[in-house]
Amino acid sequence: MKLAAFDLEIAKGIPDGIADWRTVSPLGISCASVAFSDCNTPLVRYGVPQMTREDCQMLVRELQGLIDQGYSIVTWNGSSFDFPVLAEESGMYTECVDLAANHIDLMLIVTFTKGWFLSLQKALDGARLSGKVKTVSLSNGTVLKDMDGSKAPELWSQGEHEAVLTYLQGDVEQLIKLAEVVQRDGAIRWTANSGKPQSIMIDRLLTVNECLNIPEPDVSWMTNPPSRQQFVQWMEPYRSSIAQGL
Repeated sequence: MKLAAFDLEIAKGIPDGIADWRTVSPLGISCASVAFSDCNTPLVRYGVPQMTREDCQMLVRELQGLIDQGYSIVTWNGSSFDFPVLAEESGMYTECVDLAANHIDLMLIVTFTKGWFLSLQKALDGARLSGKVKTVSLSNGTVLKDMDGSKAPELWSQGEHEAVLTYLQGDVEQLIKLAEVVQRDGAIRWTANSGKPQSIMIDRLLTVNECLNIPEPDVSWMTNPPSRQQFVQWMEPYRSSIAQGL
């Protein structure tokens, strides 16, 4: 299976304490990237101060073109973030719903099986990969050692494009490696906060549509478990076949 890992960075920061990013949208897209399992040259798209609607529409078409070339798109939480953001920015909701419903969201496999969220870093650690980029260099020579996605919008607005692109590229490169490990081993592994090893065994990489058939776990012990609907409700007006009863 040819894999293409997709990720984007938003142009507008999400204030602390906001649980649902949709309440402060539109967020804009500063940059996006795709890494490939069979090619070392990534696809990188960006705009200053952010990608225009036309830029975002071109990105949608490029992702569709990858599907036509036989690639399976992979994200980490793309079903409830990257693709709905891209749909809003491009205006191509039907196309983005089709991409989202038929792509592989590795986090969704964990969340629908276990009933909780899992960070990309924990999954990378479980796969014994190097992990997300934490250190980036700024244009004034400053070295930022605690980089994360929440800092990307402000850095981009300050003209620190190389730092943000370095961070983004690190994410897609590690994500494609993770997808290859999961595909090879048939497992997503991580270590719980208690220190206990955890894993999910899978026969193959599941699309979002296929994840909807995973039996729902018992989450009665959890205070505020994530619901399946929060991942797919944005798709429902544009794709009647997404799932029944959600």
